[in-house]
Amino acid sequence: MRKIDKRQRQTLAFLKQNRVKLATVSGVLTTKVNLIEWVDENIPEIELITTKSYQVKPNPGNREPIIVEQDIGCYGNAVGLKNPGMKKGLRELIQLKNRHHLRALLNVSLSADSIEDFILLVNNFQEVADILELNFSCPHAGGRYGAVIGSDPDTVKEFMSEIRETTDALLFPKLTPNVDNICEISAAAVEAGADGISAVNTVGPVTFIEPYTGLPVLYNPEGHRGGKSGEWIRETALEKVKEIRRSVGERIPIIGMGGITTGEDVLRMREAGADVIGLGSVLIRITSQDLIPHYFACLKRDTENGSNHAEALLSSQRKMEYKPYKIKDVQNIKEDLRILSLEGRIDYKASQFAFLFIPGIGEKPFSIAGNDPLRFIIRKKGEFTKSIFDLRKGETILIRGTYGADSPDSEKPKACVVAGGTGIAVVPKLAEKLHRQGKEVRVYYGSASLEEVLFEKEISEHAAFITVADNGIKGRVLDVMLEELTYEDTAGTCFYNIGPQQFMKNAMEVEVSLGADPEHIYASLETETMCGVGACGSCERGGRLLCKEGTFLKLRYLISNGLDITELETVDQAREKESVLV
Repeated sequence: MRKIDKRQRQTLAFLKQNRVKLATVSGVLTTKVNLIEWVDENIPEIELITTKSYQVKPNPGNREPIIVEQDIGCYGNAVGLKNPGMKKGLRELIQLKNRHHLRALLNVSLSADSIEDFILLVNNFQEVADILELNFSCPHAGGRYGAVIGSDPDTVKEFMSEIRETTDALLFPKLTPNVDNICEISAAAVEAGADGISAVNTVGPVTFIEPYTGLPVLYNPEGHRGGKSGEWIRETALEKVKEIRRSVGERIPIIGMGGITTGEDVLRMREAGADVIGLGSVLIRITSQDLIPHYFACLKRDTENGSNHAEALLSSQRKMEYKPYKIKDVQNIKEDLRILSLEGRIDYKASQFAFLFIPGIGEKPFSIAGNDPLRFIIRKKGEFTKSIFDLRKGETILIRGTYGADSPDSEKPKACVVAGGTGIAVVPKLAEKLHRQGKEVRVYYGSASLEEVLFEKEISEHAAFITVADNGIKGRVLDVMLEELTYEDTAGTCFYNIGPQQFMKNAMEVEVSLGADPEHIYASLETETMCGVGACGSCERGGRLLCKEGTFLKLRYLISNGLDITELETVDQAREKESVLV
């Protein structure tokens, strides 16, 4: 006979408390342990934190684009259940709980295509989870994953009953809205041993068409389709949760989600029967990570006061709209290096980036190198950049953005920019900004050869520009900087480092050796960035979303968070793993 322990009884009693309780949902924001910790520490209104869906083996997921925005607040996604696998995922969660006592309950999402794998996952993750959420609902995963399980009451009953026989853990299957008989399915789940229900997952899948080319946006081997999330599924979610409540009765806790945006939405979801209300896609509309706690605080107050202040913190503009740009010129620097000049302009700040998109091939983020003309530096690395090299003058490429934040400010009267390789793309705008602030600006640039020295005229208008060719010895520019700078120079200088990770690490070591303050030493971490809007969490470093907060991090921050930048995957490394759509 199944035994429910004291902690489980407390969890179930908490879920049924008659008050507003908010949660994160699987796949949005709390996708990494550092982000789980950040939410737990900074958003007390979140009382249930849900992880990404873990599988037995690591899953790289789909390649970009993984999210599309059809209208403000209305999205589609085909992330492809990206996760590090059971062993690494469990190890990370154990480490998290060892170093940080979680205030919120932890809901660990699990995904498998067989009963045996679900049982394996459950028996491993039950030690760290308050609730185990069984993903019976992903609409675009393919195979026997997700909605293939959750669309049939007999299959749900079979999976639930056999999993239940092996564990006493609290099990909440997550159900799909893409069925006509959700009452039968939820009833079958409870009859077979489910302790609660999580609903709903995304609607669909559907194919999202890019209007300029008429081609699909999302990359997904399963027909380039994705599930709909956000405000356009709200009414469906409310209706399905209402049906589930009618089916399972009042005793069973329900975690309800789908398009929740305002305090009124939260209250409507409660009225439909949800005990806990999850929020996900709406967080895309919050432009800064620091604003997310304010949003949840306002949302909770809105539910209590009947006000609507939280909505004012949401962007009223599309964050992922693609626009066509015609290629004005292609300047070949080397066989694998070129400058792409486009007609038009993009208003941007120093260190911000944009996504270049070729339908049918994919998209990747690139730093904006200038606006007169609009320029990007392209180094051939993987299949996507090879496709850019195939483009010719007069052809069109699609761009979305900008993303990230402006470069950080320092009160130091002098600024030294240290750049290597294609990191030079960030320098013209940065040097201009620093000069405009009245700083004495010096730029040290290391390149493989003198023919790769770019933007000398533009940079020299705002800074002393020192260029050093490697000539076969990487990082020679740092030796020159060490010879030229003195302790007196560095006392009043802030340092901005841009380029390959090892180059920046070496540069910061030189700067510290010269007496520079780690509080005024910055490194631009151009790490893997898949969505650009803070949803997938792939750009997270030390709990900070670089796509929202900007790529520059203080050396002091890197040290305090134990981050070795040479161990972080770069954008270029991510590009090298690309594969072409088939």
